[in-house]
Amino acid sequence: MLKTNRTIGVISVLCTILQSCISVKEDHPNLILVLVDDMGWSDAGFAGSEFYHTPNIDKLANEGVVFVNAYSASPVSSPSRGAIYTGLSPAATQFTCVYGPETEVEGGDDLYPVSRYGVSSKTNQYNEAMHRHALPRSSRLFVDYLRNIGYKSAFFGKWHCGVGDGYYPEHRGFETALGHRIHHISTKGHYVKSFENNIVGLSDTTKYVSEALTDECVKFIEQNKENPFVVVLSHYLVHTPLQGLPDKVEHYKKTKTDIHNNSEYAAMIESVDDSMGNILAALERLDIQDNTVIIFTSDNGGYTPVSTSNYPHMGGKSFPFEGGMRVPFILKHPKSTHKISTERVIGMDIFPTFLDAANIKNDIRQEIDGISLLPVIRSQKMPSRSLVFHFPHYTHATGPFSSVIYEDWKLIRFYNDEEGAYLLYYLAEDPYEQNDLSSQMPVKIDELQLY
Repeated sequence: MLKTNRTIGVISVLCTILQSCISVKEDHPNLILVLVDDMGWSDAGFAGSEFYHTPNIDKLANEGVVFVNAYSASPVSSPSRGAIYTGLSPAATQFTCVYGPETEVEGGDDLYPVSRYGVSSKTNQYNEAMHRHALPRSSRLFVDYLRNIGYKSAFFGKWHCGVGDGYYPEHRGFETALGHRIHHISTKGHYVKSFENNIVGLSDTTKYVSEALTDECVKFIEQNKENPFVVVLSHYLVHTPLQGLPDKVEHYKKTKTDIHNNSEYAAMIESVDDSMGNILAALERLDIQDNTVIIFTSDNGGYTPVSTSNYPHMGGKSFPFEGGMRVPFILKHPKSTHKISTERVIGMDIFPTFLDAANIKNDIRQEIDGISLLPVIRSQKMPSRSLVFHFPHYTHATGPFSSVIYEDWKLIRFYNDEEGAYLLYYLAEDPYEQNDLSSQMPVKIDELQLY
């Protein structure tokens, strides 16, 4: 009888331990962010394109929530990425624009002493806001909170949030960081050898850069399959220069459509899809696919007309219109089923979504601007809110502007245009911004400026 009781006791303890392990895994799922550079909102099969071949991204979409009204926090790369990692709007961090090359400045939380166009500018010097050299050290990244509860962390690819000691991803909380030292692709193209030894840790110069980064990402996942992990795979694709793998390029030369017809760009999209396929295959091979949260998105709208078309949305990267900030956005959660969500979401929401998924609720020591997207998974209604964008800079496409979207109304404010300072659209009836209502509804303009 004593031996039997001991056996029962041992079994009971083992069951408790097993149940505890299962609970820990459920409470702390693996977290993966796949971030593409300059991918347009419709540049995948799941988004309706008949040109791009994206079976793996489509598979992810068919298993998760597709947000059809997703926005980047900025129409350009650096500030939108900073917003993703901190949960803060670019205006809050004053990291509002792409910074200069490494030779111009290294690191520092300070603002540039002059505008991007310099003291010699006759007009822009006084009409463009100053911005930071880097994502400020005072702003904590989501990886900080996750590491505090035992997550292993890694970053692979384009960083673009600061250079110099203290400002690379390995200084901002990521234990492993590879392939990140440059922020723009060389004009020589997207093979590792084109980076002229400026890309950290990718020694095989024969590889296409997306393949090299994905191989490192898969290796990290394999090494940490027993631990909760958070990994960012930040592609240099599909940013210019447009250089796809030759066999893929030849295929797309034969299958152009009226809207999407750039064979080099299409080949690059397919390479991103291959990367997604390798990640999904690794998760399935390691039997951790049901304990992993994946977010797939882009840092800003597609670069038109050079790379893609965002039709029927107006504009593209750098523009204040929908095409500049509308991005693909997929959220796959262990408890999610396929769903199309029309909720308006933004890059800052990734931070609280990851922390919510990891059951971190009371340790956020900075006020953040995003909200968790997990209520959509739970079929709960998200709170009403405004989306505010602040880009006080000049580009090839625009001058300094801010915009706000609230209850289907969108107001754009141009700061250096006295006669055409405002554009007003009602997106519920005019999603492609064809009918400016600003002259007809001055009261609505005053109302929206309060948000």
